[in-house]
Amino acid sequence: MKTLPVIASLFALFSADAVLAHGPGGHRHKPEEEHDHYHPAPEESASGKSFKSTQDHDHSSRWWGASLTTGWESRHIHYGVNETGNSGAYTTELSVWMKDLMIGVWSGFGTGSIYQEWDFTVAYNLDLGPVFFIPGYNFRYTPGIVEEGHSEEGHDDHEDDHGDHEDHDDHDDHDQEVGHAHAHKTYGNELFFVLGTDKIPYVTPSMVFIWDLNNTPGAFMELRLDGDVPLWKDVLSLQPYALLGLNFGYNTTDYYGWNNFQFGIEGTWKINQTIRAFAGVNYSVALNALEEIGQGNEVWANVGVSLTY
Repeated sequence: MKTLPVIASLFALFSADAVLAHGPGGHRHKPEEEHDHYHPAPEESASGKSFKSTQDHDHSSRWWGASLTTGWESRHIHYGVNETGNSGAYTTELSVWMKDLMIGVWSGFGTGSIYQEWDFTVAYNLDLGPVFFIPGYNFRYTPGIVEEGHSEEGHDDHEDDHGDHEDHDDHDDHDQEVGHAHAHKTYGNELFFVLGTDKIPYVTPSMVFIWDLNNTPGAFMELRLDGDVPLWKDVLSLQPYALLGLNFGYNTTDYYGWNNFQFGIEGTWKINQTIRAFAGVNYSVALNALEEIGQGNEVWANVGVSLTY
């Protein structure tokens, strides 16, 4: 559901090697979740966030596991939208899985802005022959979001002009001052599902659909392809990815359709059976929906470490 968008992340949790994200779609890296019952693949993002195909047989007989991932990203991009302005963010994610059930908590804090976010995610994996289906729920709490190019001071001034969030009735919105209908709600209740297949060597195609119950209509879809390229034994590997995002009222109600095209690559170094380090670079090309809200293209890097038990 955050460097790739939480869904890649969630999907990753149900893989031999994982990536997540931030809820269903925003965060992307995740460590390897070694369990032979989960799909080899992501990261979710989540962030964050890469669908690997190798398994760690030392852990494959366990019915439960846990992972902790922490890192830094030069921007936090959520479905193509820059939520940290000109600064980056520290991200941390804790995930626990039991059989086919996964529970995760993701957090992000701006390094030079007021950005804050918490995601609480639960998902369940279903094997349907050659495909997997992962339904889930994500609660998203975002007390601080910075619009692209805005400083922390500018955000504070905006809050002063419009009053405290508590003064609003049933929603805490951060609306654009002028222009198009783009708002960030403080609370988000998101239902989602992931549908894909891990039967193709080296690549995992998938589709992610998110429906925000607090923002109707507010849906988003990603069509994505994640790969895993081993470089040296099972120690070094590359995880390229590409995705096409479709907006159905999630980022704006002014345009329904093309949101962004995003691609990137991440390298993973398996230090030992428990610790992995990763680093990547990502690029998002703004399409019609993002252009409607004044969001441009974005490039960002991410780096971090993950521990898996």
